[in-house]
Amino acid sequence: MSESDAPALPSELPVLPLRRTVAFPLTLQPLAVNRPVSMESVNRALGADRLVFLVLQRTEVDEPEPSDLHQVGTVGVIRQMAKVGSGINIIVEGIARVRADLITRVGSSMRAMVTTLPERVERTIEVDAHVRRIQELIEKTLSLATGLSEELRGVVMNIEDPLRLVYVLATLIDMKPAEKQELLEETDLLKKLESVAGALTREVSLLELKGKIESQAQQEMTDAQRQYYLRQQLKAIQQELGEGEGNEIAEVRKRVEDAGLPAPIHDTAMREVDRLGRMGTSSPEDQMLRTYIDWLLDVPWSTTTPEIGRAHV
Repeated sequence: MSESDAPALPSELPVLPLRRTVAFPLTLQPLAVNRPVSMESVNRALGADRLVFLVLQRTEVDEPEPSDLHQVGTVGVIRQMAKVGSGINIIVEGIARVRADLITRVGSSMRAMVTTLPERVERTIEVDAHVRRIQELIEKTLSLATGLSEELRGVVMNIEDPLRLVYVLATLIDMKPAEKQELLEETDLLKKLESVAGALTREVSLLELKGKIESQAQQEMTDAQRQYYLRQQLKAIQQELGEGEGNEIAEVRKRVEDAGLPAPIHDTAMREVDRLGRMGTSSPEDQMLRTYIDWLLDVPWSTTTPEIGRAHV
C-alpha cells in the first residue's frame, strides 16, 4: 500500500512524541515507551482504533510541550504491545504522512488535529535510474559490511515501490534525526531518492575507509611479527656460528675469558653471558644478569685468607 492509498484517518489523534527517532510511513518501528505523556497516548490508542501520531521532538526535554514538536509526522497503527517493567514495548506500522494543524496538551494527555499529506509515485525513467543507483549502492554496502544477513539483502532488493524503498532504507542506514525529518517533510520523490543515495554513498565511503585502516593495521602487525621472527632467527644463527655478536656482549665475554675464573665458575659465567646475548636490553632480566655477571667477576676466586677454609666449633 502506497501512502496515496492510505485509509481515511480521524482528524484528531493521540500524540506520541519521539526523541532522536523518526517514524516513517510504509515501515515498522519498534519503540520503548515509558514517559507519562507517551504511556497516556499509547493507552488511548489501544482503547480506540490503535492509531497514534508519531512526531519528532525539536528538543530533548522529558515533558515536551506542543511547541517542542515538529509539525510533520507519521500516523502509525500499533501492531504489537508488551508490558516491560514500568514501560511498554510496541511495534508501530506507519501508514500515512500527516501534518499537525494543532497540538494541545492537558495534563499528561497530548492530542493533535492532523491533515493527511499524500505522496504520489510516478515510475519515470529518472526515478528508475535513481532506484537502480540505490540498488547498486546497497549491493556495495552489504558486500563491505560484516554481520549482515542475506535475508536483509533479499528484503531490500525486492522492494518495488520507490517510496517504500526510501523509507525502509532511511530506518536502516546511519542518518541524523534532522536528516530523517527533512526526508519525511520533502514532497519531491526524486529529492528523497537523492537524499538516500547520498547517505548510502557516505556509508560506502566510511566502510571502505574502515576496511583500509584495518588492512593497514593488520599489515603493520604482520610486518612487525615477521621482523621479530627474522631477528630471532638471525640471532640464533649468529650464536650457533659464534658470529655477529654485539660489541657490548663481546666485551663482557672477553672480560670473563680474561678473568681466569675457576672452570665451574667460568662455565656458569659464560652460560649467563649467552643468556644475556639472547635477550634485548628492554628485558626485565637484562640488568639482573649484568649485575650477576659483574658479581662473578668481582669475587676474588683465587685469593684466600687465613679465615677461609677454617672450621669453627
